[in-house]
Amino acid sequence: MKIVISEIIIVKLILVGLVLFAVLWLLKFTWKNTPIRKTLKAKLNAIIPFVEALIWLGFILWCIRQLIRDDLWTSIGVFAVVVVVLTLLTWFVARDYFAGILLKSDGTIKINDWIRIKGVEGKITQMGQRSMLITSNSGETINIPYNTLSDEISIKPNPSEKLISHTFELKISKQMDLDSSIHRIRKSILNAPWASIKKVPEVKFLNDTVDLYHFEITIYSIRLLYFQKIKDLLRSNLSKTHQVDLL
Repeated sequence: MKIVISEIIIVKLILVGLVLFAVLWLLKFTWKNTPIRKTLKAKLNAIIPFVEALIWLGFILWCIRQLIRDDLWTSIGVFAVVVVVLTLLTWFVARDYFAGILLKSDGTIKINDWIRIKGVEGKITQMGQRSMLITSNSGETINIPYNTLSDEISIKPNPSEKLISHTFELKISKQMDLDSSIHRIRKSILNAPWASIKKVPEVKFLNDTVDLYHFEITIYSIRLLYFQKIKDLLRSNLSKTHQVDLL
């Protein structure tokens, strides 16, 4: 492997790197001030860091080709080693980006939601690329990296935000007595992070047959899109031990 290092090559690499940095900065500045729909801009903003990373990886490969005058495969091999090392060194940052993209695309939480996670409770005031800011009732601002979010997160209604309800019917097999079945249903709903914990779900017994209980259930949340998530989770939990039919 022949490595060529000279003052001219070093200056060339530095100049190209500075120009590339300036061009990317200018493009990001222009994009930041470009009028576009907020929802579309938020989705594109989540992709920009990865596009920028690909551009810099291309620059690194070009630099390796300038320094190593052997065949292309040798350069690609060195490039692969560099990428692996950089990935290992920067994974603690990259995982926040990945977690943030998944969380935003899922639509589970958004700005102005009230959440509780790991003993911290407050209102989401900002959702950045790697973390989000939560403001507690006392006015304290807390920065939470996306990779720390887990199933422990609970969405709570803003004290000033009105709850909405959704009523549906449910039939489950008689693996338990009536009271135990009602308790199981209510607990499964309350364990859903999208369900209101301020207003308890209503589980009304309608009738039964030889094998099934028939209930009318009313659940509460702060957004319409959460109701299907709650019902899917309820079905999943009950299906482990019961025959379930959501009407």
